[in-house]
Amino acid sequence: YRHSEGYTPEWPGMDRFQGRIVHPQTWPDDLDLTGKKVICIGSGATTATVVPAIAGQCEHVTVLQRSPTYFWTGRNANELADTLRELEIDETWIHEIVRRKVLHDQQMVTQLAFDEPEMIKTELLNIVRSLLPEGYDVDKHFTPKYRPWQQRLAFVPDGDLFAGISAGKASMVTDEIDTFTETGIRTKSGEELEADVILTATGFNLSVLGDIEFTLDGTPLNLADTVTYRGMMFTGVPNLLWVFGYFRASWTLRADLISDLVCRLLHHMDELGAQRVTPALRSQDADMAIGPWMDPSNFNPNYLMRSMHLLPKAGNKPEWRHTQDYWYEKEALPAADLDDGCLVYE
Repeated sequence: YRHSEGYTPEWPGMDRFQGRIVHPQTWPDDLDLTGKKVICIGSGATTATVVPAIAGQCEHVTVLQRSPTYFWTGRNANELADTLRELEIDETWIHEIVRRKVLHDQQMVTQLAFDEPEMIKTELLNIVRSLLPEGYDVDKHFTPKYRPWQQRLAFVPDGDLFAGISAGKASMVTDEIDTFTETGIRTKSGEELEADVILTATGFNLSVLGDIEFTLDGTPLNLADTVTYRGMMFTGVPNLLWVFGYFRASWTLRADLISDLVCRLLHHMDELGAQRVTPALRSQDADMAIGPWMDPSNFNPNYLMRSMHLLPKAGNKPEWRHTQDYWYEKEALPAADLDDGCLVYE
């Protein structure tokens, strides 16, 4: 992700607003929200984190979202780890046991989101209902249009976001922005929202290859003209590799797998006396369907959709795509055949 600045859309009238407009990614040190009316634009994990953190000092926080996000909640602790520590289990064992349990639970929920999306949706919404006042309009403010895990689930530790809403310190508005005004925002339904400060928790931009402008024999490299090899290399581009993790699991899981594969690849190049390795489509890949880096029906957050034109293409074979499946790749990547014709050594 690009850390220098977040993503803020251009809305009509932004220059008219007399207060401050702040993106959480570049939070100013001198921002004092004490007693202020705040609008937080957005509905994702940033909103779920920022709103509980500031609700206690603001006069009021209004969350303005175009569409809702799925939330899940729980204790901000790991009960299994706590229990194992009470039993005086060795910390190394605790780490491995808890790690495997977390991975198992993540995979189970992700698979159910594909196989039984309505069941997962109902369970998630029932959790939200249980944490809000009776009769709260969960259908309007907390029911997304997409299936669970088609975009990220946002975790609300200890239900703090819902506690703020229940206490009247925060409120939800589900609508679109018509224009900024001198004193806040007017929505397309005509509602006037007053604010002293507006937070744009509207996401971030991908930093593809660290925003480095690579050239290949003097020609600027356009990744969109390439096909990815296992989500880590690019056809026609020698000796260039990136680490792109999982959207639905820890990023470092794939970093570990890719690092091991790279070490194996380097040793193999030493054995061959090769100094260059370049992915290339094989003859049997000539009729392979080529599509975007990520199938939008699988995963389609806005930050990814905005950057798809910057990313390499993907095929419909495991060698030519990022599967986003740790449980498949933890077996497939260590066993990947480095002489299957996908890699050309020189």
